[in-house]
Amino acid sequence: MEMLEFYLKSQAHKVISRDLSLDMLSHAYILECPDEVITKAYSILMAKEIYCEGEGDKPCCACNYCNKIEHDNMVDLKIYPKEKNIVVDDILEIVGDSLERPMDSNYKVYILHDFDLATTQAQNKILKTLEEPPKGVIFILTCSSSNAVLQTILSRVKRISEPVLSISDVTQYLASTGVKNSDKVACVSGGNLSTANRVSGMSDVGDVISLAIDILLNLRSSSDILKYSSKIVALKKDFPLLIDTMISILRDVCAVGSVGVNFVGYEKYLSAIKAIISPNACVDIVSNLCEIYNKLDFNCNIVGVVDKMLLDILEVKFLCQK
Repeated sequence: MEMLEFYLKSQAHKVISRDLSLDMLSHAYILECPDEVITKAYSILMAKEIYCEGEGDKPCCACNYCNKIEHDNMVDLKIYPKEKNIVVDDILEIVGDSLERPMDSNYKVYILHDFDLATTQAQNKILKTLEEPPKGVIFILTCSSSNAVLQTILSRVKRISEPVLSISDVTQYLASTGVKNSDKVACVSGGNLSTANRVSGMSDVGDVISLAIDILLNLRSSSDILKYSSKIVALKKDFPLLIDTMISILRDVCAVGSVGVNFVGYEKYLSAIKAIISPNACVDIVSNLCEIYNKLDFNCNIVGVVDKMLLDILEVKFLCQK
């Protein structure tokens, strides 16, 4: 399954194709999605669609312009940042370059990735260009969350919001790229391909899911803590994945039976957990698990952190039974 298939069903494609058909392309779009893989892939496909000379559905990914973009040989398409995040120097370069006419087409397209991470100074520097854009210039800004983008910027761009993919779509995509246990990796990813790519290189995801379910179902007394603690410590670098997995499972537990869940194929375990942990208790456990990340950031003793985590889960489960 290729990214083009997802794009052709996306809101981004719907917006660009409509604007093209009406000959009303905006001078600036902001593409928002929690998944960086999606924002990077879709922004390129948006550019292809804008330039595409093919017949029928666009982007055709076969015409001269589509091929130039695919091979990073399109002189009128510029992608930023050049290093980590967009800074003032990037914007100054973009503003100056935007004043020059396109060399090989009707448009100059600038893709600015992770614009929510751009400095406030950089965002302010591009504001005037967005207010009075040069003819034939189109900006495509990407972000994981528009909350960090200045309102003065948001008011001058056309906003496109994309959800993460469905679990089934992620499973198919991962399977097509040869990822092992693609169904289990997809469950843990929550539909986020960036997460899926990171998780796929870790140890057996199925083992992590099984351990997370085992803890939530069968951690019943303080005597169980030593058993589970040793298993968790053995995970080493995959400990954060276990925390992520338990958080995702508990969120699914609250949803099972009413809406779709991420852990497709694990519904019987979700129902079993729901029978012994109330929705309010799930919220409390998730809150405690989120705090674990802060402790890991400070390089605390891993055994102490794990034992505290298990004690917190045990306490909430005990209170839930009262």
